[in-house]
Formats: sequence, C-alpha cells, structure tokens
Amino acid sequence: MRSRSTYIIALGFGILVTLIGILGIGAVRRAKTIYREMEHTQNTYLRTESFRRDIVSDMYLADILIRDYLLDPSPQNVRSHREQLLVIRASLQERLDKLSAERGQPATPGLMRLQDEVQGYWDSLDPIFDWTPKDKAEMSWGFLRHKVLPRRQAVVSLAREIARANRENLEHEQQRIRDSQQNLRQFLLRMMGFSLCLGVIVAVVTTFRVSILEKEHERQRKQILRTEDDLRRLSHRLVQAQENERKSLSRELHDEVGQTLTALGMELANVETAGRTGLPVLHNRIEEAKRLNSEAMRTVRDLAMGLRPSMLDDLGLEPALQWQGREFARHTGVPASVVVQGDVEALDDARRTCIYRLVQEALTNCARHAEATKVRVSIEQRGSEIEVEVQDNGIGFAPDTAGVPGGLGLIGMKERVQSVGGRLKIASRQGEGTSVLATIPVDGTGGVA
Repeated sequence: MRSRSTYIIALGFGILVTLIGILGIGAVRRAKTIYREMEHTQNTYLRTESFRRDIVSDMYLADILIRDYLLDPSPQNVRSHREQLLVIRASLQERLDKLSAERGQPATPGLMRLQDEVQGYWDSLDPIFDWTPKDKAEMSWGFLRHKVLPRRQAVVSLAREIARANRENLEHEQQRIRDSQQNLRQFLLRMMGFSLCLGVIVAVVTTFRVSILEKEHERQRKQILRTEDDLRRLSHRLVQAQENERKSLSRELHDEVGQTLTALGMELANVETAGRTGLPVLHNRIEEAKRLNSEAMRTVRDLAMGLRPSMLDDLGLEPALQWQGREFARHTGVPASVVVQGDVEALDDARRTCIYRLVQEALTNCARHAEATKVRVSIEQRGSEIEVEVQDNGIGFAPDTAGVPGGLGLIGMKERVQSVGGRLKIASRQGEGTSVLATIPVDGTGGVA
C-alpha cells in the first residue's frame, strides 16, 4: 500500500515538470512575439521611409517636367508634357495611398496636410496647360516662384516631418520591444526561482522519505534475521524437546511402569505360593498386588495427562486449567489460583488448546525460574477477545533476555498465540515478578493460517 508521502512526492515532481514545461513554452512564445514585433516595426519603418523618399522624388521630377513644359514654346508638346505629369501624379497618389494604409486609420494630421498640399499642388497646375506661348513667356517665372516652389517646399517639409514622426515611432516601438524583453526576462527569472524552490523542496522531501524507507528496510532486515535465528533455535529446541520427551517416556515406562508390573508379577507368584500356605498370607499378597496395580495405573495416567489431558476434551477448558493449577501447586508447593470468566468453552479447539498450552508453558517457566510464592491465572472475555494472563510474584527478569536461548519457551508461546491471530505481551522487572498476557480473538477473523 502506498503511503501519503509517495503521492506528495509524485505531485511535487508533476508540478515541477509542468512548471518547466510552461516556462519553456511561455518563453518560446514570448520570444516569437517579440521577434515578430521587431520585424514588423523594422519593415514598417523601411516602407514608410521608402514611400516618403519616392514622394519627394516624384515632386522633384514633377517640378522638372513643369519647368521643361514652361520653357518649351512648341504647342505640339503640350499633350506629351501633360501625360507625363499625369503619370507622375498617379504614381504619387498611389504612394500616398500606400503611406496612408501603412500608417493606419485614422490618418495623422501631418499625413492629411501632406495629402492636401499635394492635391493643391496638382490643382495649381491645371491652368498652365491652357496657356499660350506668350502667356508662358510672361507668367512662367512668377508662377514657378509663387505657386510651384512654395507648394513643393511645403510638400518636402511635410515629408521631412513624416520622416521625423516615423523615426519617433520607430524609437517608440523599439522602447516597447525593450520593455517586452525586460518583462520576459523578469518572467523567466520568477519562474526559474519558483521552480528552483519547488525543486529544492521536492528534493528535500524525497531525500527524507528515502532515508526513512532505508531505515525501515534496515529495521525489517534485522527483524527478519532475528526471526530466522529464532526459528532455527526454536526448531532445534523442538527436536531436542521431542527427544527429551521420548527419553522421559522411556524412563517412566522402564522405571515406573516396568518395575511396577515386575513387582505385580512377583506378587502374583507370591499369591500362588500363599494359596498353598493359608488365607491371611493370601489376603496380604492380594492387597499388595492391588496397590501395585493402582500405582501402575496412576503412572500411566500421569504420562497420558502430560501428553494430552483427556479432560480438555471430555470436561472442557476450565476444568483442565483448574487441574493444571492444582498439579502445579502439588508439585511446587506454590499456591496457584485459576479464575475463568466468560464462555471459554465456546471457543474452537485450536484456541482452547492454545490457551491450555500457554498456561502450561507459563506455569512450567514459573516453576523453573520464577522462585515465586504465589501464582494467579486469569482468563477473561472482553468483547470479541479473550485475555489470558499468568502472573507471579517471583524474581522476574530483564526483558532483553527474552531473546536468549533460555527464552525459547517465550518465543514458542508467542508463535503459538500468533498462529491463532493473537498478541502476546510479556512484562517483567527484576524482583517484581512476571506477567504473561495473551490477547486472542474469539471469532478467529484475525487468525493466521
């Protein structure tokens, strides 16, 4: 199952990558826009300058044609001069229209004045084509001086004014482009700073998370090694315990049952002899044979109860625990009280056997190591769980010694409780006794297969 920090790290990396993408795309788009604006500004300036220079050139060319016309006394060339001036006029008007279109709408006052001056210039030329050679000779000088030259000078001045305005417009656009470049630089710096900060945060969180995972991995690895070591020792201890149990059974059968049956056979032989000697002796031999038979039966029963108490199956868990407490008190001389609360008989066989063996192992440990003067065994149902606790007032032990070889009994109890989904807690302090507490689920939903 993924932890919440994994989603946070993934979200941080996602935001970081997204910001880098936005930063790159935004920078490219903004740079393209600035480049297009620069190109447009430069082209507009060049076209405007070209139109302006062509207008001035056309004006000078028109002046030259007018001068040639006025100086030409032949009436046959009137039409030719007029056609040439019309061509120049059409060319000049075309350039004015293009200049107006280039400068956009509405037209500037300077451009409107230029158009008016050009139109007035052409209008002033219309009468001269009706002049006679005599009129040309008398009026040409005055016409050129008072009509043509002032209007041409006015057009040239306006063209220069347009050139100045064009330069100012170019400088204005260049300043606007420099402002756009500055804005782009600030935008890139801000995004870069934010991305770096976010990157540092993500790196710190990732490093912290990886450090935690490595520590958790190391802890689990050590726990697995300890568990494997415990299992090996437990397996060895189980094999050893099995061998010891067989030796104990063999010794009990040989020393107790075998000798008792031998004595019983001898008594039966004595009975046969007593039968030939008299009734009082026969009666004594029969009584001795009965005693030996009872002793053999008790020995066999004790062996059977040690392997698997039949009363656990025949009478139930509580009587078996009460018997176990009595046997403990009988063998050790230490009083042991057994208190059972709740319907423990409703538990399944695995849990009843687990509780029985847990109490048996705890009492065995108490008899071997605790040096206690009293022991209390309590089994109580709390909701959906059964709590089994064995307490003594013995010498106790340090908790860290539970993992040494002598603590395999505790490991066995823990494994047995975990096999039915329970938990085992051992609390002990030197000189203050020991408490073994097992919590076992009633319904077995938390059980371990």
